[in-house]
Amino acid sequence: MNQNKANKKGMVRKVQKNSFSFKNWLFRPAGSGMMVVILVLAFMLTVGVAVLAVTTSGPKVSASMRYQEEAFNAAEAGFDAARMTIDDFFGNGLWANFTSHYLTGLTQYGIDNPFIDGNLENPNPGYFRRLTDEQILNLIDNNHDGVPDSAAQGQFVFFEQPFVYRGGDLDERYRYTVFLIDDEAGTGAATDPTDTLMICIGVVRSGQAVSDRILATCRLEIEIEMPQGGTTP
Repeated sequence: MNQNKANKKGMVRKVQKNSFSFKNWLFRPAGSGMMVVILVLAFMLTVGVAVLAVTTSGPKVSASMRYQEEAFNAAEAGFDAARMTIDDFFGNGLWANFTSHYLTGLTQYGIDNPFIDGNLENPNPGYFRRLTDEQILNLIDNNHDGVPDSAAQGQFVFFEQPFVYRGGDLDERYRYTVFLIDDEAGTGAATDPTDTLMICIGVVRSGQAVSDRILATCRLEIEIEMPQGGTTP
């Protein structure tokens, strides 16, 4: 009888010992349950950061696209204005041809020459097509006062010309610059004074001054011919 009681007590003690061990395993801090929680939290944090990045970048992308479209509109407005102005120059007898109205110089080997000394193996790094719009504008107006430097005076149809009116005043954040390039320059071919390459650069800035940060640019390159019989080029 006493032995049975002792056995029962022993069995009870054994069950209690196993139950206590399972409880410790379940709630110990370094257990696999804690690792699962950490992994879940890390995954949720990663997803949250990704969603936040997408949400915040959306407006920036939309703004960039809007600025680019506005820069294109500025370049197109520059082309339209320059086309009518050049037509008037020829119609009034101020221009006989394009010969003396090309943009030249500005860089070591000339902004209009694609190759140095006509050598096809030696491209000119200062050629306008190898420069960004902002680099070209900086070359023309190095001190950013809205006036072409002395080396470039008189070589533009328009320079930093505002054209958008808001509330009766010009919104000078939107501007265009237009100049002419001799499309035969540096090719070895004779210059044709009756045609030219018109370059129109549209710019959108963060503020009204030409020294303000450029948000977007757009460049149009259109070959035009000298008008005949008073027609528009």
